[in-house]
This record gives sequence, C-alpha cells and structure tokens, in this order.
Amino acid sequence: MKKLVRAQAGVRLERIDHLAARQKRAVCFKLTSHRNTPERLIADEAEAQRAFAREVEASLEDEVVKGLIRRGVVEL
Repeated sequence: MKKLVRAQAGVRLERIDHLAARQKRAVCFKLTSHRNTPERLIADEAEAQRAFAREVEASLEDEVVKGLIRRGVVEL
C-alpha cells in the first residue's frame, strides 16, 4: 500500500507498506523527482525526509523543473 507523505516542486515522498518474509510488516519510503535522477527507496523515515528536502532544493535550481513550475505543470 502506498501513501503520499509529501510533495513539493515535482518531488514526491511516498510511504510503502508491504508484507515481508513471514508476514512481517515492512515500511520503506520512495523518493521520486522530475529531475534526471532514479527513484530511491529509503528504509529510514528521518533519512527519507532529509533526502526529500535536499531533492526539493535541487529541483528548485533545475532549469527543466523551473520551466514546469512556470507552465503550471508542477506545483511549488
């Protein structure tokens, strides 16, 4: 099950809950962006939040993302 945690400047942080081995619940966080970077899966929530903040900062400096924001495709 996926749940959106935060979204800003084309960056999305989603919480993913799934059953791991022996029906044990596992949680990870998926970070995606409009920049030319691969999606990341992060196990630690605090690290995921820090990575989200860094990616938002980088996205706001990216010319492609700036263009998407100006055209209204991506929200701040």
